[in-house]
Amino acid sequence: MEPLQCIDCALMPYRESLDLQVKLHEKVSSGALPSVILLVEHPPVITLGLHKDHNQLRRTEKQVSDMGIDVVQIRRGGGTTAHNPGQLVVYPIVDVEKFGFHVAPFVHYLEHLAMDVLAKTGIQAERRNRYPGLWVHGRKIASVGLQISKKTSMHGIAINLYNDLGIFDHIVPCGIAGVEMTSSEREGGLKVPMQHLKDVVQSRRIDLLFEYGAKLGAIR
Repeated sequence: MEPLQCIDCALMPYRESLDLQVKLHEKVSSGALPSVILLVEHPPVITLGLHKDHNQLRRTEKQVSDMGIDVVQIRRGGGTTAHNPGQLVVYPIVDVEKFGFHVAPFVHYLEHLAMDVLAKTGIQAERRNRYPGLWVHGRKIASVGLQISKKTSMHGIAINLYNDLGIFDHIVPCGIAGVEMTSSEREGGLKVPMQHLKDVVQSRRIDLLFEYGAKLGAIR
């Protein structure tokens, strides 16, 4: 099996993708499968992170559900976030110890993958001190939330490309008061087919490992 293989899950309901992550996490952490990266879009969903203080809805869960938006409590870092079609989500199910990662460099690795995806659309995103994720002119364009257990990661980074940003009106994104969400489309980015953007992750996933601490033997 190709090391750190990308698996294209297309449009997948969030709960189904979470179940897949859990099953893969068990196999990767036990050594039964090599590390993988999932690429997925979701139907409308709002997820609540592990830290309750960062989970802030602007409406009740019932009101949100009545709009056809699923609400799911999960065990990852970060606060409330949202997913919908047109947003590319990258889920690394990665044995971080085997690849020689510490947590911060691993987050930076995911952010760099997202930067390269956005650069393909002509958008230059940047990091911001103390705030994981990516920003464009002070607006947040990509959100990171990870869970690492048994030395293996779950969850990942969500990159706003062509999705309807109205879904973020129902939450305080990541629990950051006053944050404004944006997307490649809103920032005037090129409308690059989603498959071409997934190909960026596929082509850059190995090269970037060396920059952020991967061990050579881990990808042989």
